This record gives sequence, structure tokens and C-alpha cells, in this order.
Amino acid sequence: MRIEQDQDHETKRDRVRRLLLGPLEGIGFRFPKAVEPEEGRKRLDRLADELGYMSDANLRRLFEAMRSKGEGRARDFWPSHAAFVALAQLAQPRPLEEMPGLASWFGSAAGRAALAEGRLVEEYRWWLAKHRPPLNPQERRIIADRAGAAQSKVARLRERLGLRLPVDATDREWLHAYETHQDAARELVRRGQAQGEAA
Repeated sequence: MRIEQDQDHETKRDRVRRLLLGPLEGIGFRFPKAVEPEEGRKRLDRLADELGYMSDANLRRLFEAMRSKGEGRARDFWPSHAAFVALAQLAQPRPLEEMPGLASWFGSAAGRAALAEGRLVEEYRWWLAKHRPPLNPQERRIIADRAGAAQSKVARLRERLGLRLPVDATDREWLHAYETHQDAARELVRRGQAQGEAA
């Protein structure tokens, strides 16, 4: 299965093929015989789409890292999807806004509930750290506790600033980061609502 490279109208997928997948295929990476060619193509397309956020330089770095990670006895089978994604994340962390599921999570009822219940920023921060939503009652409790503590701190700092009382530089930075995350998360909720209304 040859990975075509047409640079005239190069998409993100094409760029990942040119800089990463094509060169890996060139050194002999292949799928086991049990994997149908069409299935192999779909797997590589999915991988190329997922890594399309990476810069050219980091795709080249990923090629160097993956060339020794072949699977199978001859070490020439394609590494797993998870292996590619894990090393890609080390080379260049994926921007949160480009993560699959993020926009739909915050644009759904889950995002609106987090906003209404004062958990929005902490759920957004959870995504920053874990790259997924909270999955169980314990994780949701952690977020609720953090949200309560953060809201108290925000209220206290805003009150001090409103009264022109001194506020420590570290607390100012913390408040700025909180407000930045709040704005980003609210924008995701707003976009989801707008898309829902337009549908």
C-alpha cells in the first residue's frame, strides 16, 4: 500500500503522510497480512488526521522516534495508534481546542451544567490535564471541591481588587489564569449553544 504524496494541494493529512507515514513506509513499515489494505488505509488516515496539528519539525522528530518502534518479530509492522499518539504528545502537546470531544463536551448539556453549577473552569482544567472529561463520581467530586475553593478565592481576590487593597503578584497571576480559562471554556459553551440553535 503506497502512501501517495501530492504536494500541489497538500492537506494536513497529506503533510503527515509526506513527513511521517511515507518515510516510515519507505523503511519497510507494513501491516500484518491479516489487515486488509482498505483497513490499513483507514488506520493511517485516522492517524494522519489526528497528528495534523503538529509542525513539520516535530513530525520529522516523530519519524526519528518511531523508526525504531516497529512491532512484530522483524520489527517492521506499524506501531500501535496509541504509541504514535503518546510520542506525538511528548514532541508537541496537542492544543486543547483541537482535541476530539472537547468542543462537543463543552457544547453539550454537560458544559451547560458545568457553567450553571460553577464547575466550568475546573472541568476545563481537568481536560487540560487529563485530555478527557471526568469519568466517575470520585473525579466529579474532586472537580466540585476544586471549583468551590476556586470560586471562594476568586471572590476574595476580586473584592480586594475592587477595594484597591494590595494583592500579591502570585494571586494576581492566578486570577488572570483563572479568568483566561473561564473565557476559553465559556466560548466553547457559547459555540456549542449557537451550533445547537442553528441545527
